[in-house]
Amino acid sequence: MVTVATRPEPGSRVVLEIEVAPSEVDRHFATAYQHVAARTKVPGFRPGKAPRNVIDRFVGRASIVAEAIDHLVNESYDAALDQVAIVPIDQPEVDLDSGTVVEGATVRFTATVAVRPEVTLGAYIDYPFGLDPVEVTDEQVEAVITDLREQQATLRPVDDRGAAKGDIASVKFVGTIDGEPFEGGSADRLPVVIGEERMIPGWEENLVGMTIDQTKGFDITFPDDYRVEALRSKAAHFEVTLLDLRERILPELDDEFAKSVGELATLDELRAEIRDALARRGADEARHHFADRIIDFATANASVDLPEVMIANEIEIMRDELRNRLAAQAIGMDRYLEMARQTPEELAAEFRDPATRRVKSLLVLSAIAEKEGVDATPEQIEAEIADQLARYGDEPRLREYLTSRRGRAYLRMTLRNRTLVDTLIDRALGSTEPDAEAASAPSQEAEEVTE
Repeated sequence: MVTVATRPEPGSRVVLEIEVAPSEVDRHFATAYQHVAARTKVPGFRPGKAPRNVIDRFVGRASIVAEAIDHLVNESYDAALDQVAIVPIDQPEVDLDSGTVVEGATVRFTATVAVRPEVTLGAYIDYPFGLDPVEVTDEQVEAVITDLREQQATLRPVDDRGAAKGDIASVKFVGTIDGEPFEGGSADRLPVVIGEERMIPGWEENLVGMTIDQTKGFDITFPDDYRVEALRSKAAHFEVTLLDLRERILPELDDEFAKSVGELATLDELRAEIRDALARRGADEARHHFADRIIDFATANASVDLPEVMIANEIEIMRDELRNRLAAQAIGMDRYLEMARQTPEELAAEFRDPATRRVKSLLVLSAIAEKEGVDATPEQIEAEIADQLARYGDEPRLREYLTSRRGRAYLRMTLRNRTLVDTLIDRALGSTEPDAEAASAPSQEAEEVTE
C-alpha cells in the first residue's frame, strides 16, 4: 500500500511525501532478489536459483538494497501520481535515505516534481475578427488548367530557330573566376528550362537566341546573398555550348483535353470542377487561418509563468523534428550545422522564441480545455497510439514512450487541444454562418502546439 501527501513549492513545483507500507517494501525486495539472481552466475547454482543468503554474500547486501530501491521508487511514485491531481512536466527529484530501506519496515521518501503552471485566462471568445471570405477568380481556374496542360505537354526538338523562354535546353559550360575554374562552375550536360531562373540571376537570359552547337561567352556576377559564401559578389566568366533544344507542345484546350484529365465530358465541366476544388481548398485555408488567429488571440490575452524546463523540453522536441526532416533527406545533424555555420548552442538559441510561443499556446489551450470540459477519451488515446506506431514502424523506443504514463498524458493533451481548437472554431463559425463546405481540419499552428 502506498499513501501520499502533497505540498506546493514556489516555481510550479510540488513535493510528494510518499509512504510505502512494509508489505510493499517486502515485495520490492523479493523482486530485487529475483532480478539479481537471474543475472548473476553463482557457482553450484542454476541461474535464478541461488538462495537469498548466498546472493547477499556473492553480490553484497548493498547491491540488493539498490535494486529494491530502484523498483520501490519507480512503482511507488507512479502509484502516488494515481492518487493526486497534478500533471508532472519533468522527471522527479527523489530524496530517500537508503539506510531506512529495510525489509519489514515502512519506507518514506519525497519526490519533488515540476508541474504544469497555473494559467490566468483572458478573453478567448468574441473575437474582433472573422472568417476570411473565399473568392475563386477566373484567373485562378485558368492557371490550374495551364498547369494541367503543361503536365501533358510533349517535347519537340527545335532546330529551325534560336532558344526562347520556356524551351528546355541541354548545355555544356565552364565557369572561371580570374581565369581559374571553380568548384561547381562546370557541367558536361545540364538540362535548363529557360526562364525558370534556377541558375544565377541573368544566366539563363544569355541562352535566348542561341542555336544548337553554338558556343557563347558571357560575364556575370554572383549575387551578394549567394548560397556559397566564397562566390558571393564574385565576377565570373562562362563559356556555354548549346547541345540540345526542345520546346513544349501543349495539348489543345478542348473537350478532348477535359476527358483526358478526368471523367468529364466537356471543358466547361472541367472548369466547374476546378472552381469547386479551389473553393473547398480556399475554405479550408480560411479556416486554418481563422484557427491560428483564435489561438494567437487567446494566448495574447492569457498570462502564465513559463517553467524553464518546459521551454528546454520544447527546444529538444524542435531539434528532434529537425533531425527527422534532415534524416528524410539523408543529411545528418552535424552536416546540417556545418552547412548552416551554427553551433548546437546557436541552434538552441534560434529555437528558443518559437519554443516559448508553442509552450505558452499549449498551456493556454489546456487551461481553456479544462474550463470548457473538453477531454480525450481512453479509446481516442489508444487509437492515436496505434496510429503513430503504424506510421513509424512500431519502433520499440517509441512504443515504450507512448505507452508510458508520460507518453499517454502527452497524447491526451494533444488530442484534447486538437478537439478544443475545432470546438472553438465551430462555435465561432456557427454564429457567423460560414460556408457549409468549410473543412474541419485543425490549423497548422494548432497541429504544432498539440504535437
